[in-house]
Amino acid sequence: MVAFSSAEPRDIGPYLASLALFCASGNLVEGWEKRPGGNHPNGWGVAWRSGDEIRIVKSGNPAASDPLLSDVRARTDRFIGHVRYASDPATVCAANSHPFQALGVTLAHNGTFYGKIGAEGDARKVSDTIVFLELLAERWVERTLPGLSEALRGMLSDRDLVGEYSAANLLIAVDDRLFAFRRFHRNEEYYTLYLKSGEGLTVAASQPLDADAGWRLLADGELVELSPGAPRSVLLP
Repeated sequence: MVAFSSAEPRDIGPYLASLALFCASGNLVEGWEKRPGGNHPNGWGVAWRSGDEIRIVKSGNPAASDPLLSDVRARTDRFIGHVRYASDPATVCAANSHPFQALGVTLAHNGTFYGKIGAEGDARKVSDTIVFLELLAERWVERTLPGLSEALRGMLSDRDLVGEYSAANLLIAVDDRLFAFRRFHRNEEYYTLYLKSGEGLTVAASQPLDADAGWRLLADGELVELSPGAPRSVLLP
């Protein structure tokens, strides 16, 4: 996953290239087998702010070889990108690629939810992330950092609702705001999310996009509002 918040519109091309790289060789850790077509070959999606709208392009093909990815052109101040690895090959299609939208909220997710959310997803034959997003969009009444913190805390502490989920690494966009959240229950070395902030630009990514020393790993339970140059964060207990 990768997202940026910028003080001025900027070209999304370099971030699309990062998605292609993540698809081909992203975060291969001990115990995770390298797969044909890349480490995350099962679809990709991007979302960016254009005026008052969020535009989304998604595909079920590997980002590293999909010509559609290079056809995407945009300049924006808010961007989310995601490449997918699907545990069930039958779910590989554009519709199941992240990010998803509900009630004005755009969300990309790394991890798997179980419990009632997972069961409802199976019954509806949709991603567990879609079910989680729909509920989050309803419960997140005050669309602020404290409001999001409260909604996430309530949902993720309800084991009947989410079960023993693997991780809730999230990128969330609403209106002109962008948030990143890292929470894992296992595979700490796989479910990573890094942050780098500089002059007029804040970037969150599953892996550092370059060798700059400014990247830092988010703490488990850290929720960050990606304000350009001045991100604010809270730690969910």
